[in-house]
Amino acid sequence: MIQPTSVFIKTVQNVRPQTQSYSYLIKILEAFFGKVKMEDCLPHTSERHDFDLYLVDSAGSNWQDLVPADLIMLAKLRPVIVFNANPDATCEKNLLLNNFKGVFYDHDAPENVFKGLVRIINDELWFSRKIISSTFIEILAMVTNSEQSNTLNIDSTHEQLVNLTKREKSVIYLLAQGASNHDIADRLNISDHTVKTHLYSAFKKTSSRNRIELANWAQRYMAVRLPLHD
Repeated sequence: MIQPTSVFIKTVQNVRPQTQSYSYLIKILEAFFGKVKMEDCLPHTSERHDFDLYLVDSAGSNWQDLVPADLIMLAKLRPVIVFNANPDATCEKNLLLNNFKGVFYDHDAPENVFKGLVRIINDELWFSRKIISSTFIEILAMVTNSEQSNTLNIDSTHEQLVNLTKREKSVIYLLAQGASNHDIADRLNISDHTVKTHLYSAFKKTSSRNRIELANWAQRYMAVRLPLHD
């Protein structure tokens, strides 16, 4: 049982909660837990162990293909729930595979929100049965297929990581968090052209065909190796 006493709610900057389920969820949390903190950015990495449960507002976000690397890392440390989600912009399988505990949609009825929250607190998952079943079957197939090629994949990934320069890793890391080329240039104090050059090199070194493939590669192989900066 999770038994959270402190909850952190990551809100969306400049977006006011409008749905019934959103408001109801906040009221439940404030009634049941001793400490509830709401901010539009996650706590510093050194403070993330101070909270037992995290809820992340995904309003306006498109996580159909990619989940931000920072949230993936957080889900490895603490239980994380996505809420106020748009079904057309959310991939439950991606969330499930990345250790998230559940998802509440913007149209969910209050009673279902309450039921799901209780389930998650009791160490259960809150995803559709169809998604859980299909994901479980997929994982079993992946494990079976990977047994023969596991050593080869490890060697190949290690070589790719070694070949990346420090600056290329920084660019890839920011890309995996959803940053645009211009955002990356501002963050690293380099030109947009230099960002494109680093990305082109990273595409070749990681055998990625586009930004999404590179970001997925980074989340799979680099997330545990790179420090998170706030």
